[in-house]
Amino acid sequence: MKLSIISLSVSLTLASLTSISAVAIDLGALTKSSTEQLKKVAKDAGVPLETNTMIEYTAKQLNLSEDTVTASFGSLLKVAQDNLSQENFALISKAVPDAQNYVDKAPEVVKSSMSSLFSSAGDSGKKAESVDYLNSAFEQLGISSEKVPGLINSFSGYLDKSGYKEASAMLKKGLGFF
Repeated sequence: MKLSIISLSVSLTLASLTSISAVAIDLGALTKSSTEQLKKVAKDAGVPLETNTMIEYTAKQLNLSEDTVTASFGSLLKVAQDNLSQENFALISKAVPDAQNYVDKAPEVVKSSMSSLFSSAGDSGKKAESVDYLNSAFEQLGISSEKVPGLINSFSGYLDKSGYKEASAMLKKGLGFF
């Protein structure tokens, strides 16, 4: 069903009807284009992403508490930060200005002896260390490993749909091993 408004212009001259015109406006298309324009203007002006909305959406989507989703987002950001250059992580921080607050809410995990060995093994070891951290953090949060891809997709999808495609791509790149 298309949402339309019909506008009528009526000109009356001394009790006689001289013209009637009608114009139909498709409000659905108007709303969509306006929303896209607003997103672009907000992004260009440096307006931050509404992360609370993202957290609420993800919590409902995955049937988790908002506190759990907040801590899991922090864990994912922490790992992305560890696996990206400062320049690339800055793209995420621009989209999510409170990224450090999320990282601070990520669970503290004690490194295992195996994890300590990973850190000396270059990029592959760094990725293995990140996987070990995420497994431990999500276990501590009570999140099964089956929900991790859903969390990543939800966060990156929200960034993407909010006009932050580069930030979404960087988040995926920083978590690409998972």
